[in-house]
Amino acid sequence: MDLNKLTTSDKIVAGSGLLLFIASFLPWFGIDGFGAADGNGWDVGFLWGGIPALLGLACAGVVLASKLGDVKLPDLPVTWGQAILGAGALSALLVVLKLLLGYEVCGFGDCIDLDRKWGLFVAAIAAVGLAVGGFRKYQEGDDAPAVGGGTGSAPF
Repeated sequence: MDLNKLTTSDKIVAGSGLLLFIASFLPWFGIDGFGAADGNGWDVGFLWGGIPALLGLACAGVVLASKLGDVKLPDLPVTWGQAILGAGALSALLVVLKLLLGYEVCGFGDCIDLDRKWGLFVAAIAAVGLAVGGFRKYQEGDDAPAVGGGTGSAPF
């Protein structure tokens, strides 16, 4: 396994994607006090924790498989750089939005705002890193879109 095949953007995407997946199992919200309880990224809902974690894992897998495993990726209507940028931006949007909105638990007519825990901050940093890595990968432009035939002329 030759890590020299990976560009800087590949390393950022792979590292951030794996870190985001791991951070989804760390405590995101909790209550301090008597019966201290924590909830991870999967406990706050699939939209907020599951989708970003799986997108991060998928982006890391795509980059590592294509560069280290010499796997030919299927053709997409967009470049893989654009796809990774979109997945990273969506992940960053969801995790940072959850960081800003917070989380509350309601029961018996009362709601309790839960404290943000360190795992949510790690996940937010990893999600932003995934978006930055996706942007850098998009800027590299090493893969062309699969649609259009590649003549370089406009369709109209």
